[in-house]
Amino acid sequence: MTDSIFKKLAAATVGTALIFSLSETIPAQAAAVTYNFSNDDKTLTGTFSFDQAAADDQEVTIAEGLKISASYGGQSYTEADDPLASVLTDFSGTIFNQAGLGLNFTPSSFNVYRDNFIDLNDSTAAGVQTVTYTSVPEPSLMLGLSVFGLSLFLAKKTASASSSSTKA
Repeated sequence: MTDSIFKKLAAATVGTALIFSLSETIPAQAAAVTYNFSNDDKTLTGTFSFDQAAADDQEVTIAEGLKISASYGGQSYTEADDPLASVLTDFSGTIFNQAGLGLNFTPSSFNVYRDNFIDLNDSTAAGVQTVTYTSVPEPSLMLGLSVFGLSLFLAKKTASASSSSTKA
């Protein structure tokens, strides 16, 4: 019984190693940092991304590779709608809600300034809302967590199989 489990585990390990060794080699790149953002009532939703290396000076600009995609009032907006847009971060590219860090983006109909959303056509209190930022994990992190979860699952299966074989 134990030999069978070890054979399966060895086959899975060899298969995984072959997949990674035969795949295309990708040159090293800076980690991509991606955030989703929205206002309180979710009428503004969007995402922005940049290379973590660009956050070394705590401000990422369009010239440094900042990409923005937003939707508000049935229209789509990108970094082309505000060539002076930037993101303020800590040194690692992290944005903390309510800490004065975040996106500075002003297309023609609204303004996102750090944690504040302002509808430029609505002078009522509803025209000013809070912006929330949510970090999006990068794909390599998700792959690593998946492999870790699979290894825990296999370890649990192996442990239950060995305990049932010792009872018999």
